[in-house]
Amino acid sequence: MIPTKTADFLRKLRQKTESGDISWSYDDENATVKTELAKLAVIISYTFDSIEEVGVFRVQIIDKPTNREAQFSTSQEYDDFKLVKSVYDSAQSSDFNFDF
Repeated sequence: MIPTKTADFLRKLRQKTESGDISWSYDDENATVKTELAKLAVIISYTFDSIEEVGVFRVQIIDKPTNREAQFSTSQEYDDFKLVKSVYDSAQSSDFNFDF
């Protein structure tokens, strides 16, 4: 489950990603997206829990100056899964050039 303060941060991150202010790198092999901000690194990874049979997102936030790391996770059983998935999906497409 994602704490409220972190969920608010993720909403802002999604907004900045969708407006083009933030871009992410995507690692297809590890189902991971990553962005580097001025003082933070954010990594979101997806896995499927075959025992519980649910998708799981893990969010890692690394404070660069202190190298302190916080990790949060959510699964399809929780409402905040949709929030993290929306950030993950926006991040995946952030470096695409949809030029017509």
